[in-house]
Amino acid sequence: MITPASWTDRPCSLVTGALGFVGLHLVRQLLLAGQVVVGLGKHEAGAALPRRCGGFTLAGEESALPGAVRYEGPAGWFGYLPLDLADPGPIDDLVQGLRPAMVYHLAAQSSAAASFGDPRGTFTANVQGTVSLLEAVRRTPLAERPVVLSVGSCEEYGPQPGSSYPLREDAPLNPLSPYGVSKAAQTLLCRQYVRSYDLPVIPVRSFNHTGPGQDTRFAFPSFARQIAAAEAGAGPREIRVGNLEAVRDFLDVRDVAAAYRMLIKDGNPGEIYHVSSGIPLRIREGLDILVDLARCPVSVIADPDRQRPSDTPIMVGDSSKMREITGWAPEWDVRRTLSSMLDEARKEFT
Repeated sequence: MITPASWTDRPCSLVTGALGFVGLHLVRQLLLAGQVVVGLGKHEAGAALPRRCGGFTLAGEESALPGAVRYEGPAGWFGYLPLDLADPGPIDDLVQGLRPAMVYHLAAQSSAAASFGDPRGTFTANVQGTVSLLEAVRRTPLAERPVVLSVGSCEEYGPQPGSSYPLREDAPLNPLSPYGVSKAAQTLLCRQYVRSYDLPVIPVRSFNHTGPGQDTRFAFPSFARQIAAAEAGAGPREIRVGNLEAVRDFLDVRDVAAAYRMLIKDGNPGEIYHVSSGIPLRIREGLDILVDLARCPVSVIADPDRQRPSDTPIMVGDSSKMREITGWAPEWDVRRTLSSMLDEARKEFT
C-alpha cells in the first residue's frame, strides 16, 4: 500500500469511523486546530461514498492509493480511505506507511438496538476491528507508536443499583445488549494491550451524546425529523416514540469531540475515563423541549416497534476523573443542542 505524500508530509491524526456521527465533528475540530487528518471507515463496503457528508464534500481521488479520496470543508481537507478494520492486512499496511502521531478509534457498530438483530456483525466490527488496529500499532517501532484513544460506551455497565449513580469508572460491568458486551470486550482488550505490550492506549467510556448529524435510529434526531416534517406538511402532525421514561446522561457531540482531543493528550494509558455530563435527563424531558421548539402543534404516539428488547432504566456517569486531568467542561446545554438539531432537520424540507 502506497501512502500519498500529502498525507505524510507532517505528523497526522488517524481517525477511524471518520464519516460517522462523532467522527465528522472530531475531524472538523482537528482541522481547525491545524492538524493533518486521515480518516478511515468501512462505510458499507462496496457502496458509493457520500458526495456530501456533515459539511464536507467529496472532492477527488488520490491517484497514489486506489480508493483513497479527499473530502473538503470549511476547515480544510482530509484524506479518506474506505477500509474494513476487520481485515487486518490493509490497516497494518496503512499504519506502517502513515506512522500517525495519534489514533482516534471511533469506528463501530454503534447501535445497541441494532445489535440484537446482528450480534455477529456487531462483534466483528467492534472487537475484531479493534484487534486489527491494536496489532497494527504493536508492529510499529516503539519510538514511533501513536497514542490510541479507544471509544467504549456506558452500555458496558448496564443496570446498576440506584445508589450507584452517577457511575464511576470502577462500577461493575453488566451489559444488557450484544453492543454493550462487545464494547466491554473492546475496553478490556485495550487495557490488556497496555499491560502485555506497553501500548499507549487510552480507553474511554462515553455516555449518551447527541447533536447535528446523528442517525435517526436514535431518539432525539428521530423526534426532530418528525417535527420538521410536520412543520413542512411532509408528514403527520405527530411524533411516534418508544420508551420515554429512560433516564440518560446527554452531551452535545461537539463537547464529546473536544473531550477526546484533550484526553488523547492528557490521559494515562490503561486508565478508563468517562465522558459524560453527570446530569440526568429523562427522554420525555428532551421530547418536551423539542415540542416546545416546534412551529406547529404535534401529538405524541407510543409505537411498540420503537421499544428495545431490553433497556437500562437509568444511565448517568461521573466524569470528574476526566475533568480533573484535562480541565474540560461542556459548552452546550441540552436545549441549545436540541434546537440546533431541529434547525438541521428543517433543512431537509426547505
